[in-house]
Amino acid sequence: MNKRIIRMLVYFAIITIMANISPMVDLILHPEIPFFSLPHLLTGSITAAITIILLSLVIRYAYRMTNIANELNRVNKILREQSIRDSLTGLYNHRHFQEMLRHEFLLAKRHQADLTCMMLDLDHFKEVNDECGHPFGDLVLQGTAKQILIETRETDTLARYGGEEFAILLPNTDLAGALIIAERIRHRIEKFIHQNDTYAMRITISIGLATKNSHSPAKPEELLSYADQGLYTAKATGRNKVISYEEK
Repeated sequence: MNKRIIRMLVYFAIITIMANISPMVDLILHPEIPFFSLPHLLTGSITAAITIILLSLVIRYAYRMTNIANELNRVNKILREQSIRDSLTGLYNHRHFQEMLRHEFLLAKRHQADLTCMMLDLDHFKEVNDECGHPFGDLVLQGTAKQILIETRETDTLARYGGEEFAILLPNTDLAGALIIAERIRHRIEKFIHQNDTYAMRITISIGLATKNSHSPAKPEELLSYADQGLYTAKATGRNKVISYEEK
């Protein structure tokens, strides 16, 4: 039902109630005056009119404040989302990833669950920018982000960590499962063709990973560092591969 109609019905009900209550109160105070006399009816009408005017102002003000509050909540949600997202890829940004890393690590520790951290880096991305220009490089980053998202779950945290580097948190994922997911990502990126009106090319990705239960990091920063060391090894031993952290 239309909100305007509902308000009119409410006002009408209040007028009816006040028009009947006020004369009854007046009758108690002044029993010598007949109930249906002009003073009683006049008193009820005036009381009802004043009540409905005041109530209308209160309802209108409350309705306006509610709309303002809803709009502020909507704007705050937009600003919050913008503050935690990378503007180019739409993925989470570096700062939010760090927050989620600490959160997920403590959660996994509390529930004695596993947690995987992946670090991913596009191979020879500098050459892409140098040869094809930064606009095409941005297109490659956007395409890579979309391809990685296909292989991740809603519960995973995927971020653009910086430059051509990405990071993923996979809750409740052990080393064996993480290696399978990482290989699926690597294979998908390797096969995908990035193209615009001028250029078309494939680009590979190197992945390093570490898990909480297999590698026993003492704190969140260590889990990230272990994954980064795996990435460094993947880069140093030929690129386009998945390497898990190994203690030296």
